[in-house]
Parts: sequence; C-alpha cells; structure tokens
Amino acid sequence: MDMISLVLAFSAVLWFLIDRFKPMWSSLSFGKWITLAVSAIGSFGLSFGFNLDLIHGFGLSELPTIMGTIITGFVLMSGSSAASEIIERIKGGKMVELTEVLDFLDGPENIEDID
Repeated sequence: MDMISLVLAFSAVLWFLIDRFKPMWSSLSFGKWITLAVSAIGSFGLSFGFNLDLIHGFGLSELPTIMGTIITGFVLMSGSSAASEIIERIKGGKMVELTEVLDFLDGPENIEDID
C-alpha cells in the first residue's frame, strides 16, 4: 500500500473511532478540547509510529523526513473532520434544508436570526 493510501486509511479509522467515543465527553464544557487532544495524540502517534510522510508520499523527497511526518500528523489531526461530516450526512444527520440555503443566498436581509 502506498503512503497516500495508508494516510487516507488511517485518517478514516482515526476519525471513525473518535466519532464513536465522542459522546462520552461531548456534554462536558471542555469537550471540544478533549476531542482536539485525542485527535492530536492519535494522529501524531500514527504518524510517528508508522513513519508516515506525505511529502515523501507525493515524491517530493527521496526519504521520509521529520518535517514530513509532522505535517502528516497535522493533516491526520485536522483534515479528517471534513470526512467525518460527510460520513455523518450520509448516515442521515445534520441535514441542511433547501430553504435555509436559498435564504442565505438571497442575502442577510431575508434571514430572521443572524447571530
């Protein structure tokens, strides 16, 4: 398996696990910080444990580098939330009504609550 496929696979698994365990701490006032810490520990653990390097994976360097591994850790940590939202929408959660989108496109004067 090449480096890019491995990073994508680990990213999906990491965020699937985080989404599974997130209800345990989501009700706490500092729940988002726990999510951030868990994703940081998981992503950097995977990056350094498996020597994942996106820079090397894209062919920009001949050997994996520490900076590439750190960048891969940040990508795993932050880039997967978009994939998580897509998976949640596929499962049927967080649907956006068409009228909300049309109201937004019409401008702020048509939106009732702009907080």
